[in-house]
Amino acid sequence: MPAVDRSREEKLPPFPDDVPTAPLVTISLSKLLHGDEDDEHAQLFQAAKSLGFFYLDMRGCPVGESILRQADAMFDLAEDFFALPEEEKRKYDFAAQGKYFGYKGMGKEVIDGEGTRDRNEIYNISKDDILSISEPLPAPELINNRRSDLSTYIHTNYTILDVLFTSLSRSLRLEPSTLSNLHRLHAPSGCHVRFIRAPPSTKPVSEETAALGEHTDFGSLTILFNRLGGLQVQLPQSQDWVYVRPVPGCAIVNLGDAMVKFSAGILRSNLHRVVTPPGEQAKHTRYSLVYFSRPEHEVVMKRLPGGLIDEQGVTSPDGETEEKTRDWMLRRHLGRKIEYFTGPESWQNAMGTEKRDVVVQ
Repeated sequence: MPAVDRSREEKLPPFPDDVPTAPLVTISLSKLLHGDEDDEHAQLFQAAKSLGFFYLDMRGCPVGESILRQADAMFDLAEDFFALPEEEKRKYDFAAQGKYFGYKGMGKEVIDGEGTRDRNEIYNISKDDILSISEPLPAPELINNRRSDLSTYIHTNYTILDVLFTSLSRSLRLEPSTLSNLHRLHAPSGCHVRFIRAPPSTKPVSEETAALGEHTDFGSLTILFNRLGGLQVQLPQSQDWVYVRPVPGCAIVNLGDAMVKFSAGILRSNLHRVVTPPGEQAKHTRYSLVYFSRPEHEVVMKRLPGGLIDEQGVTSPDGETEEKTRDWMLRRHLGRKIEYFTGPESWQNAMGTEKRDVVVQ
């Protein structure tokens, strides 16, 4: 296997200044860790209600600086994995077995109701597998050799997520541990690390050139690191798509549909997609590192009682079914796979809250 050229990261062109970008606020992890920083918690809550996306500045505190170093190592591991021969990577494609984790090759998922194929490679690494909560899935040697590093990365993400869950629970006027108790590290869940590789496209940005079509995330909170643009969000009460500019030292964090369910719509899970990076960045392969936090398998996806949810009198929609997280996740991801996609019904069945208005206070 050829060695990966690490020097090309330093040669990546800057994100252009002449494209529309999303007005994400920057939340300081360091300030959130200080309990007396009320303004920072208020800003986080407002971001979670209005756009559902924000930058999390990891600089200035030990746990944040640690995850930045770990993320660099995970990017290296991702590039090494995707550099494996195609026939080797396909050994770890378990979609036909109905499994979510493992490898997904280019064009193996659909990005819209017409069956348009995606344009990226993905490798999903289960938290439960790495922490020995579940039976291990087969994996290439380079991944098995880094299980300890992956475990450390998962633990660090969990520490950061606990800070965010605690802040949001307090803002919702719930017990501080309410959301964290639905996302315990050692409870079985669908949480996972994801490596993504999207090669350059020569076509202009459009729905047809999207690497990943418009969607909302399945779970609770997503922590994303990327070095090139390409992520876009649709602004609320608008049809406009704007880029999210990568910011050094910061992760991009967004809320998923579980948080909409738990808060009965007070919190927002916003539509987003991935397209060709803007400007000169379009000529380069885009790698992304994601940690998806999802509720424990046995948690029921429904509104939480008490606090601001009861005070504002918000309720779940009439006729909405109460699914356990395990079933919710399975339904959401199978409709995207070409092995199970049969038409608009499957696409609609795979949807979550993205086609429903949410409350913004």
